[in-house]
Amino acid sequence: MTSMDYDLTILGGGSGGLTAARVAASLGARVLLIDKERLGGDCLYTGCVPSKSLIHVARQVYQARTATRLGLTSDNVEIDMARVAESIQGVIKQVQDAEQVYTDDVTVKFGTVSFQSPTALLINDEQITSRATIIATGSHPARLPIEGLAEIGYLTNEDVFQLTNLPASLLIVGGGPVGVELGQALARLGVQITLIQGPERILPREEPEVSVAIAEALQLENVQVVTNARVLRAERHGGKKSVMVKQGEQMVVFEADEILLAAGRQPNVGGLNLDTIGVTYNEQGIKVNDYLRTSVANIFALGDVIGGYLFTHVAAYQAGVAVRNALLPVGKKKVDYRVVPWCTFTDPEAAHIGLTYTEARQRHRQVRVVTFPWADIDRAQTEHATTGFIKLILAGKKEEIVGAHMVGAHAGELLGEIALAMQNHLTVSTMFATIHPYPTYHTGLQQALFEAYLTSSQLRSNRSIVSAALRLRK
Repeated sequence: MTSMDYDLTILGGGSGGLTAARVAASLGARVLLIDKERLGGDCLYTGCVPSKSLIHVARQVYQARTATRLGLTSDNVEIDMARVAESIQGVIKQVQDAEQVYTDDVTVKFGTVSFQSPTALLINDEQITSRATIIATGSHPARLPIEGLAEIGYLTNEDVFQLTNLPASLLIVGGGPVGVELGQALARLGVQITLIQGPERILPREEPEVSVAIAEALQLENVQVVTNARVLRAERHGGKKSVMVKQGEQMVVFEADEILLAAGRQPNVGGLNLDTIGVTYNEQGIKVNDYLRTSVANIFALGDVIGGYLFTHVAAYQAGVAVRNALLPVGKKKVDYRVVPWCTFTDPEAAHIGLTYTEARQRHRQVRVVTFPWADIDRAQTEHATTGFIKLILAGKKEEIVGAHMVGAHAGELLGEIALAMQNHLTVSTMFATIHPYPTYHTGLQQALFEAYLTSSQLRSNRSIVSAALRLRK
């Protein structure tokens, strides 16, 4: 058997790549991890970590400014964006330091890398050989073909967190999670926000009522939400930037100091020489099968570079599957996306897992929906955070949860319990009978489950049994 320098080489040091490296090294494999310049990936430097840090700062500002409703008086809040940016970088450094453990017993190299053959790679001027390779090179902000936009310049998530001075007004192109999160956060920091969305509603992958609830929350905070609007052209007029938008049959012009493009992601496949070795890919990403194997037998891919679920937690999950399949000759494992939680960290949060109602009706014969108002959760009342709802989608005679959609404070924190229940096919009655700590938001989930039980066929059956038993006692 031909000797190889490494058992597994991983391209990309983001969440998926780091997790894969740690798992593979713990299994005793000789692992090489390659990244262009630094470990951590988009999530650490320009995605999840800085965005949630900015959202936290913006929430503190908002709470201080609205404290009078609680009987508190606060002075005017002044925002020092230079110090805010410094604080965000400090959080990034903390997370970066904590991730160093992921490269224990792993060889790490930095530079440009390309395939010379399925088992040979060139990193800078050094050629190495590897039995298997995992491509986890991530993605970058999509560039829309908007006339004039490149010439006048714009922001993306790659540079917005570096700003030490905020623009007075901002046009955000894109109403997905990145656009709505940054729109609300920056509005709370004093920026006049106009959010321009191509589809008919923001967050189009959510249930319609979720999109409506988040749009209303944004509008209450003076964010202008413009939907069914396609940006055609961008221009500069003096110190302002403007975009020409086709909204329905009308042409409308919007103007602001700066433009932020938040219109999706594109896979990082450039420079890898994939065509030469026969790895199939397109604009959506590298093509993989259910085992995360590419069209080349010993090459696997995961994370943003394969498209689909562009989440850090999904990439980390895929890492375990890909490493197992790359290193073990038997017992291959398929990916399972039946239970994938996702959350948009607006205030209130939008969180969901599993099927939408329409999808559930297509896949199951028996489907029903139970909706519970967030305002009926005691903890929400104590925190004056009563906006939202819990929507549970139940299917089958046993009424398992096949989908959950929530709007509410800390809604994302409830997804873990629901994910575990869905993964293990727990029924509504089993879940609500589990003792939950009071008063927490999880108690609200238990209340929703209780309402589902009270209207279930199981309760009707139990009622008949109880009624028969009571008649016998008379």
